[in-house]
Amino acid sequence: MLSIASFLKLLKESFRDLLPIILVIMFFQLAIIQSVPENWLSTTIGLAIVGVGLAVFLLGLEVGIFPVGEGLASDFASKGSTVWIVIFAFMIGFGTTVAEPALLVIADKAAGISDGRIDAFTLRMVVAFSVGFAIVLGVWRIIKGHPIHYYIISGYYGCSGHCLCPTRNSRSSL
Repeated sequence: MLSIASFLKLLKESFRDLLPIILVIMFFQLAIIQSVPENWLSTTIGLAIVGVGLAVFLLGLEVGIFPVGEGLASDFASKGSTVWIVIFAFMIGFGTTVAEPALLVIADKAAGISDGRIDAFTLRMVVAFSVGFAIVLGVWRIIKGHPIHYYIISGYYGCSGHCLCPTRNSRSSL
């Protein structure tokens, strides 16, 4: 999978993924603020570096990480151990979320904006646990062959029920 053609494909996909962000920035800068920023050249160079970096990162994942994960998943499936498949699914979801750089930045920003009321580490762990649980739920659904709409409807009922039970603090904003 390591070829110029595959890298160029990833490079194209990376810039395609960055396009909405670029368009939003350009819209607000040109239509709302109605001026071109003084540092437009450095911003353009930075976006190009991000696009290339994202493509290199994705290539590294495809060459190094994905084959290992696919091999482990295949080995677990061939052994038929549901428990180990579920544990593996949770650990992959949890581990990749904890390692996500964007989550680290967002958690630190949340802690700063809230003056420490939101702990960055706790936020990261809650999000990582939630992603791990969601992946376990998906794997369990696949293993058991349950229709997905059962899980979606259950989620809607759970969220709706939660919204009907306001906390004491939520009433103070009314």
